[in-house]
Amino acid sequence: MILAVLMTASSCRHEASRHEAAGWTGEVTLQQIEELRNVDALLPLDPDSIATLYRRYDPVTFSVAYGDEIRSLTLLIDSLNAPLPDSLRIDTLSIDHTFTNLGEAAVRGRTLYISSSYFYMYRSPEVCRSVATHEFGHRYYHTLTAGARDSIISVWRSLQRTALFYIFRDGEYAGNARFGGHPEESPPELFASAFNVIRNRPGELASRLLFVSNQDRLSPDRVIAIVESAVARTRR
Repeated sequence: MILAVLMTASSCRHEASRHEAAGWTGEVTLQQIEELRNVDALLPLDPDSIATLYRRYDPVTFSVAYGDEIRSLTLLIDSLNAPLPDSLRIDTLSIDHTFTNLGEAAVRGRTLYISSSYFYMYRSPEVCRSVATHEFGHRYYHTLTAGARDSIISVWRSLQRTALFYIFRDGEYAGNARFGGHPEESPPELFASAFNVIRNRPGELASRLLFVSNQDRLSPDRVIAIVESAVARTRR
């Protein structure tokens, strides 16, 4: 069978394809372990423990252990899809079982790829929820008007000058991978990170803003306004 679909009440499907299963080998090289040690401080477990978990969770074992979380994730995808035009919706969730893509997530076409490592490294549905929300932030970015895109570019440059990107960096918030989010990279990354934080951690965001001086509040407030306006517009 080329394609097996995990049945849920969701219209988004979970894909377990031959290609996906082939991504798991159970083998981890010394070079891969050393590469993990370079970012050891950002990981929830030491590299050797991560390698052990990777070997344990072959695709079949993984699906049994995390089936409920995957179903919840497809329902979240449905809710995030709902306000979007059909051309921007995601209809497939694919779990990436390759060790080389550990900690990676991306959208390709209409498929959301998430590394299996997010599930067994963190053992927290909140982390996978935040990863998916961030990736959807990129989809919502495509709904921005030309004027709104100019505004997010302008405010990105302003945050660069004032060194305030940390306010929207996903990894600074609970329920996120510490290496998650890079708002300093580009305006689209800023928007995606802000979309995630505003949706999932509004209380923490509000608390952080209390420590921003009045003269610097304009830029983060503009980011929040742009994101909230984009969300409101898609729901009309």
